[in-house]
Amino acid sequence: MVEQMKERPNFDQFKSYLIESVAVVAGQAAAGRDRWKDIGDEVNRADILQQLKKKLESEYGVELVWGENMVSADLPLESVAIQLHHVYSTIYLMERINNKIRNRHR
Repeated sequence: MVEQMKERPNFDQFKSYLIESVAVVAGQAAAGRDRWKDIGDEVNRADILQQLKKKLESEYGVELVWGENMVSADLPLESVAIQLHHVYSTIYLMERINNKIRNRHR
């Protein structure tokens, strides 16, 4: 049986997941132009990233990772979303390739 992965989220979907995570964790509405460092404190931002990670893992089965400097990055939320989406897309692609290899060996 070949295991199919759900198609990865496009950037707009990914950004909406991040904005939803901000609303859930920080209890505030956010827009792409908002400064990431102005959303709560570092603990809140780490929790936002963890919330986003859980959402992506449950929806797509692929883990989101980020560098330790992401929590304190002085960037617009849009730039944070772009960087995280790029990393997530790369990991997603690697997982998809790994699944194809595993399925060939079954």
